[in-house]
Amino acid sequence: MRLLRNLMKEKYKENLILVLIFLLVLASRLYFVFQTPYFNNDGYLNYGLVSHISETGKPLLFDQLSYNGRDLLYSPLFHYILAFFDLFLPLDFVLKVIPSIFISLLVFVVYSLSFIFVKDKNLSLFIALLSGFVPIVFIKTLNNISVYTLVLPLTFYLLYLLIKIKEKGNLNKFVIFCFFLALLHPSAFLFLIALSFFIILSVNEDFNTDKLKKEVILLSLCIILFIEFLIYKKAFIAHGIDVVRTNVPVQFLTSYFNLDLLGDISKVGALIIVFGLSGIILGWKKKQEEIFLLSSLILATLILLGLRLIRPDIGLMFLSIALVIFSGITFQVILKYFDITKFSKYKKLFTSIFVLILIASLILPTFLGAANNITYETPTEYELLVLNWIKENALPDVTVLAPIEKGYVITVIANKRNVIDSNFLLAPDTSERFKDVTTIYSTKSEVEALELLNKHNVDYIFVPVEAEIKFGKVTWLNDKSCFEGLFFGTPEIYKIICK
Repeated sequence: MRLLRNLMKEKYKENLILVLIFLLVLASRLYFVFQTPYFNNDGYLNYGLVSHISETGKPLLFDQLSYNGRDLLYSPLFHYILAFFDLFLPLDFVLKVIPSIFISLLVFVVYSLSFIFVKDKNLSLFIALLSGFVPIVFIKTLNNISVYTLVLPLTFYLLYLLIKIKEKGNLNKFVIFCFFLALLHPSAFLFLIALSFFIILSVNEDFNTDKLKKEVILLSLCIILFIEFLIYKKAFIAHGIDVVRTNVPVQFLTSYFNLDLLGDISKVGALIIVFGLSGIILGWKKKQEEIFLLSSLILATLILLGLRLIRPDIGLMFLSIALVIFSGITFQVILKYFDITKFSKYKKLFTSIFVLILIASLILPTFLGAANNITYETPTEYELLVLNWIKENALPDVTVLAPIEKGYVITVIANKRNVIDSNFLLAPDTSERFKDVTTIYSTKSEVEALELLNKHNVDYIFVPVEAEIKFGKVTWLNDKSCFEGLFFGTPEIYKIICK
């Protein structure tokens, strides 16, 4: 009886610590997202899609403002989930808090997976804590209404369910959540490729995977392929094999898919990379099924990154979480080795210092990056003032030229047409438009600029500080006979009066 009571007390303490870790991660994220009442530039795409569902109950399938009017192709499940909370909470509050809760749930999933690998509750709790502060995951899903706030926890939860597929209820959960992931986002293809590599690795390493698991994997592959083709068949027909690059402008491909080795190391965390890779090497020696499964996700991500079929920031989010889990194996080996050395009596001191260094190596770049994200990736109050003025004073059918990263800020805040934005799938002439917009901001020739402005029927020119930093001062806007300056500073806005 006393043993049972002690076990229950220990389980309660474990759950309490895990909940506290979740609350710490959530509170840290909310601290940053509520530093501003606005959202990141990229977040306004999803803001507009959720708003439309909240107002009409239907997904937005044709956007009259984006690219001067174009079809939209996406899965609206994530947006419907957020719109549901808008039924009883303010929309801006929902879009800041609910995605933060979703991504913070990752700590529970990482804890469960880590415990399978290391069989140590304290170490698993530590790994769960680290997973909440991986720089690239924290920053890239911060204040931008990202679908990856739900995709990441769900993908790793599916891996956990597959490992524990024989436990009661897990088979049904796996099928349901696999279906859910396929409906949620095309990232399900990454999960599909990972499962395919798992089968290949199992055969190559002569590792016997039980029949049930093989059947479940085959079923999940069929589910994902069927649903993704059903949703995105129009894109497959329109773009062919190039659909994997989502119709990205050719001039943008290099920067869009290229890896920056030093920068990417800092985004993941140098120590996490070192310990994670060491954990993979140590884990493979054990030839355990769960090691192969998580390794398959890493292998699939690396291949997609190498072939430039997935954006680096997205691939690195999956990689970083997998490496954090694998790092637990390295930590366990280090601690066990320390026990057999002459310095074993200093184990607690060593562990404390090691934990502090590791946490600091993640939290410092995470918080600095998050602060920069809020400062530089979010529209300023003055920017919103300018855009709201355009919304209230410009004619309904005008077109506002803006750099690609500001495209959806124009359509959602100013409620005006843009020339280009970052939602490329099914968008018309993305390469030509990207080239034209770049030329307009960079050219010194007013004649060339006017020709391109007339080509895209532009009525207003929006010049944010980012455009001036990248292209320099747009000198031809000084021609007062052709351009009327309405706002000056950061940003500037001009009305074309010589069309």
